[in-house]
Amino acid sequence: MDINTHLEARRQKQAQDLALRDFHAKVCELLESERRQELLRKAQERIRLWETRKLCSSYFIRHWTAVLSSQSTDKFKSLILDPNSKHALGLMQNTPFSFLISETKNGA
Repeated sequence: MDINTHLEARRQKQAQDLALRDFHAKVCELLESERRQELLRKAQERIRLWETRKLCSSYFIRHWTAVLSSQSTDKFKSLILDPNSKHALGLMQNTPFSFLISETKNGA
């Protein structure tokens, strides 16, 4: 792999990571709205599906369950949105909020 290919791949990865962070920032805003309970219910359904069908590592199930059971968005902010969180990127890549992707792209 030449240096230009490597640099382009790195740029694309950084853009993907930024898009994931932006998406989850929008999710956090929605979790602070009147839609909180609806969104938590749907995300918890996704996690149950992951668990029953063994679609996802127990690592992601355990961490997302902890985030969703929190009474506020503080845990979401510290575990998911904090750029210094060692868990953030993996959790964002394995999100139970994927059902919101098209909605947030359309400006909701």
